[in-house]
Amino acid sequence: MAKLVVMLRIKDGILFVDEWLARMETLADEIVVLDNGSTDGTYEILKAHPKVVDIIRTEGFNEGRDKNLMYDHARKRDPDWCLWIDVDEIFEPQLTRQHFDRLMSSRVINKYAFRRFHFIDREHFAGSWFRLNYSSGHDRLLWREDPSGYFQDLIIDSPNVKGISGLRRGTDYRLKHLGYINKEIVDKKAELYRSITPEKEDILQTMYLENEKKIEWIDDRRSIKVIMLNTLLNLIQVTHLISKVKRRLFGYLNLNKA
Repeated sequence: MAKLVVMLRIKDGILFVDEWLARMETLADEIVVLDNGSTDGTYEILKAHPKVVDIIRTEGFNEGRDKNLMYDHARKRDPDWCLWIDVDEIFEPQLTRQHFDRLMSSRVINKYAFRRFHFIDREHFAGSWFRLNYSSGHDRLLWREDPSGYFQDLIIDSPNVKGISGLRRGTDYRLKHLGYINKEIVDKKAELYRSITPEKEDILQTMYLENEKKIEWIDDRRSIKVIMLNTLLNLIQVTHLISKVKRRLFGYLNLNKA
């Protein structure tokens, strides 16, 4: 059976840490944590959990530095597969370790991607067309560990792992992103980001999910509403893919004409 090591970079995640651990302890073999200065009890909760096999502490905000340091420590655990997500991102309850084992048993797929839904409150996620377009994509990855993997050295918004070659497959497995349900947390995050990238104020304002259409979350993956939503998101993604291919083809043709 493949060994899955989950990585968590965190600071002051007391609102979600117990819920996150309750889910991840059923999915992960081991958890490696980087704590960036928690003062609310998060560090102590994580350190006491039996699945947390390594916990590092840093000071000063630097996502790229922290993720690469965390990755170095995760590699010492000899993982076959790795996963990085945040503490406010909770996998849907019907997703089990058996689902992960089936994914990781592939000999040809090196990356699997999960869909993330931004929650307005505990029962509803943002359902505007803009947000559904976002959720149709896949922005969290499970990857087969390889020495070529790395995170970009960016102070803020260092995205998913880079350097992992091979085939990638999107799944319809869902993540509940709960980080926007608490205005105090959003205010704190926006203020931090604003101090680093003040020119991106318009992007920061989107975290408040104002005037969003509410769609009720359903845990049951077999629900007809969930199946219909996943079908819609698949269609949106196919449309984006076709548009991307067209742009590249037209660019190629125009380049040859020149």
